[in-house]
Amino acid sequence: MTSSKYIHKEIASDPVKAASRVTSRLIDESSPPSDTLIILKPNIVRPTPPPVTTDFRVVAGIVMALENAGFYEIAVAEGSGTGNTLENLEQLGYNSLGVKLIDLDSLPSSPVRVPNAEVWDSIYLPDILASVFIISIPVLKDHSMLKVTLGLKNMVGVLPSAHYSGYWTYKKSQIHKKNPDGCLSDLIRIVRPHWTIVDGTVGMKGSHISGDPLCPPANIIFGSSNSLEADKYGAKILGHDWKDIQYLKKISRYW
Repeated sequence: MTSSKYIHKEIASDPVKAASRVTSRLIDESSPPSDTLIILKPNIVRPTPPPVTTDFRVVAGIVMALENAGFYEIAVAEGSGTGNTLENLEQLGYNSLGVKLIDLDSLPSSPVRVPNAEVWDSIYLPDILASVFIISIPVLKDHSMLKVTLGLKNMVGVLPSAHYSGYWTYKKSQIHKKNPDGCLSDLIRIVRPHWTIVDGTVGMKGSHISGDPLCPPANIIFGSSNSLEADKYGAKILGHDWKDIQYLKKISRYW
């Protein structure tokens, strides 16, 4: 497959090679700073195998391309919605990647003011995110409440559970308490991925947890240095007009 103005895409029959090729083209387009920690943020909402969660083979391909280009300060970081994050990562094969695994919920965090906030005037974020290069690696999925969950929605995992749990059992549940589209828009004002690389090896329709795997599988891995455009493209693959997805509309107004 080829690249367009915003999107680099590959057939996912070999997820490692496909993700590596997409990553290599992104490096050529907008290389990360050489002295910055690269954070790989998969979607590990719970310890359930793909396509509910990001296939570790996609992340392996990203790591391979980064290391081949001379980047070695790499870590996988997540804050799972349920269960222990590090145990979830290990159960899903991430300990085989040869990079550090970070539980974002275990790190110090500080409040960050949200300019032009819609819901949250300030948001607590892990301090480590202030000086890193973030690659969001979501699954191509519908979402039962927000219609889709892709690179931008995947950033909800960075919200520290100490501050954003308690509404229900999901450890980031406060985002769903009132106006989740507005909360997500507020979050992306202060922390956005530098790249998004989407695991569309299979994909899910109907729900982000209990939905049906796409049949036939989407069989695509795609990425962009413009995460909003990546999400628009992913929404299209899932059969949605991005303008019908409220948080994408809100984010597009200031992106």
